[in-house]
Amino acid sequence: MLRQTFILVSFLSALNLYLAEAFELQFISGLVLLISLGISVIWPEPLPPPPPPDLWSDAPEKKDREMKNCSNCGKAVDHKWSMCPYCSKKV
Repeated sequence: MLRQTFILVSFLSALNLYLAEAFELQFISGLVLLISLGISVIWPEPLPPPPPPDLWSDAPEKKDREMKNCSNCGKAVDHKWSMCPYCSKKV
């Protein structure tokens, strides 16, 4: 909508430039014409609407990996690991 407004302003300033008789008014109309055309060309497109809230699936209830606790530090580690990455002791 804003881009169309700048195009309308540039059209009106071109009409004013054509119909004006005073040099100062022609200069200002030409300046407004150039600026509004420049803005209407480089103005970015609006962002797309956000995705609907039901687009993404819910997080799974159960974790994919099975964990076990380290016998030394008590932190959860993958059940396939033989060494704890936190304390470097055997699990």
